[in-house]
Amino acid sequence: MPICLIYIPITMLKIIFHSIYYQLLIFLRVKQAVFFTLVFPAFLFIIFGSIWGIDNPEYVFFLLSGVIGMTIASDGLFAIGPVVKEYYANGLIKYLRKLPFNILHHFIGLIISKIITLIFIVLVLCIASKIVFDYSVSIFNIANFIVGIFIGLFMFAFMGLAISFSGIKYGGGKGIINFFYFIVLFTSNAFYPAYAFNETVGIIGNTLPLNPILNLLRGEGFDITIVFWLIIPVFIFYYLFNKVQVKR
Repeated sequence: MPICLIYIPITMLKIIFHSIYYQLLIFLRVKQAVFFTLVFPAFLFIIFGSIWGIDNPEYVFFLLSGVIGMTIASDGLFAIGPVVKEYYANGLIKYLRKLPFNILHHFIGLIISKIITLIFIVLVLCIASKIVFDYSVSIFNIANFIVGIFIGLFMFAFMGLAISFSGIKYGGGKGIINFFYFIVLFTSNAFYPAYAFNETVGIIGNTLPLNPILNLLRGEGFDITIVFWLIIPVFIFYYLFNKVQVKR
C-alpha cells in the first residue's frame, strides 16, 4: 500500500514535468510569443515610467506591479485558454481523454511553464527598474510578486479555459475572452487608481479578478474574492470539458 501511494505522486510529477519541458520548448520557438511575453511588458514599463515615474518612486512600484498583473491576466487568458480551441479543432481532445492520466495534469504543466516565464519577466522588470529609474525592489516585494503570479495565473488560466469551452462549438470563445480581458484591465488599478476617477468603475474593478491580484502583488493583503475566482472557473472548465462533443 505505501509503495502504491508513493508511485502515484511520482508518476503524476513525471507527467507534469514532461508537460512543462515541452511547453517551454514550444514557447521559445514562437518568436511572436516570446516578444509579447518577455519584451513588450518591459517596453511598456519603461515608456510609462519615463512619462510619469521619473521623480515619483511610488508610481514606479505601482506601475511595475501593474504591468506584472496585466501580463499575468493576458498570459492566463490568451496563452492558455485558447489552446483548448486548437485541441478541439484538431481532434486532440479525443486523444487527451484516452491518455492514462487526468487531463488536469496536462494543463497544470502548461500553467507552470507560464509561471516560469513570468518569474523571468519579473526579474527583467526589476533589473529595468534599477537601471532606468534607480528603484530597487525589495525581497519582500519579489516574494509578493511570486505569490501573485502563482495564484493569478492559475486563476486566469482556468477562466480562459472555461470561456474557451463555453463557446467552443460556435467559435465565439476568443471574442468573449477579448471583451472580458479589456473590461478587467480598464476597470482595474493596473496603471492608475481607477476608483479615484470613478467610484462605480472602482467597485466593478474590485469585484473582477485583477484588482485582488494587484493587491497581492503590492503587499496589500488577501481579498476573499480570490477564492471565488479560483474555484468556480475550475469546476466550470472540468464540467464543460466532460460535456463537449469531440470532433471526429
